[in-house]
Amino acid sequence: MDEEKRALVNQVIGQLQTVIDPELLVDVVNLGLIYRVDIDDEGNCLVTMTLTTAGCPLNDYLNREIRQAVGQLDAIKQVDIKLVWYPVWTPERLSEQAKQQLGIKDEPAPAPKEINLHQPIKTFADQYPEFTEDMAEIGFNRIKIPGMLETVGRLMTLPMGCRAMGFDLEEVKEKLRLKGYEVSE
Repeated sequence: MDEEKRALVNQVIGQLQTVIDPELLVDVVNLGLIYRVDIDDEGNCLVTMTLTTAGCPLNDYLNREIRQAVGQLDAIKQVDIKLVWYPVWTPERLSEQAKQQLGIKDEPAPAPKEINLHQPIKTFADQYPEFTEDMAEIGFNRIKIPGMLETVGRLMTLPMGCRAMGFDLEEVKEKLRLKGYEVSE
């Protein structure tokens, strides 16, 4: 794309930033609704966009506002809008500015569930509420026997449990990894 056309595309994007979603009070660019802007040599502009939902009641309103805003540029002769549904809009498409404006905070990644092979399994059952169920699904059914964690679980490590049950430790470690645990020695 030549420099002149790139400058015109940037002007179009600037105009699109004046089109505000009346429900969310954020412009269509920062909402992540605009996927592409194409301008041909005759000054015809094609805005490829999506909506937050397929049944969005603002479709006609946004189309009208986009045509009006972009049409104010002297170099633009015609504005067409191509509505697409792929990729699907998700909140991840929001700009940082939009997230701040809407009060959306990025959730920190959950801390990894760490399993140290030298610690008793009771430690992990206390730390991770789903651990007991995860272990039972792997085949350690005795873990659900009332009192088992409070007695044997206070001493039993994962390698000891694998030996007692006849399970391959490496296979159990892999199954735990698939369930989101980090296994360390």
